Amino acid sequence: SGGTGRELLKQALKKRMEVTAFVRDATRVEDIQHPNATVVSGDVLNTEDVGPAVAGHDAVLYAVGAGPKRTTIREHGTRNVIDAMQKANIKRLVCLSSFGVGDSKADLSFLTRYIVVGIYLRYAFADHERQEAVVKKSALDWTLVRPPHLKAGTQTGEYRHGLTLAYGDIDGWISRADLADFMLKQLEDERYLRQAPR
Repeated sequence: SGGTGRELLKQALKKRMEVTAFVRDATRVEDIQHPNATVVSGDVLNTEDVGPAVAGHDAVLYAVGAGPKRTTIREHGTRNVIDAMQKANIKRLVCLSSFGVGDSKADLSFLTRYIVVGIYLRYAFADHERQEAVVKKSALDWTLVRPPHLKAGTQTGEYRHGLTLAYGDIDGWISRADLADFMLKQLEDERYLRQAPR
């Protein structure tokens, strides 16, 4: 129900997909009404909530955020989703991570790597690292998406992506609408299967 999740929901519905939005608070998406949309309230840390929401689908787009605070919601929530997917025999997972996680850390600018991420976002990035480890250990057809800083903005469809983009190769931010566009395209594109594009 955050900025990226809302964009995923709206754009998926425009593509005439049938979507279940699994959210903590259904009131945050009550303005998005569509016959192809089902909204399920639940806690991603509760396996009894996650299982029924995941079952019966072709793929999962996972975009849980938690801000900079100390948390394990990305790691444990992702583990619950993967367990539910395996039980329901669902293979395709597109999971939101962040530029600066894993091998992309070396491509951050000095200031971002040591000040922004190293101090202010260290807990969030530690959780992302654990999250990515959980995804990579799974037998799913996963894609880890590592966007730079997210901002509000329109969907342009004009953005760069790849496996080796460095900080100087990107603008430093992307709109949540364009991020959602990229994530949805991964459902029909195997170019980044079991890889982590940025």
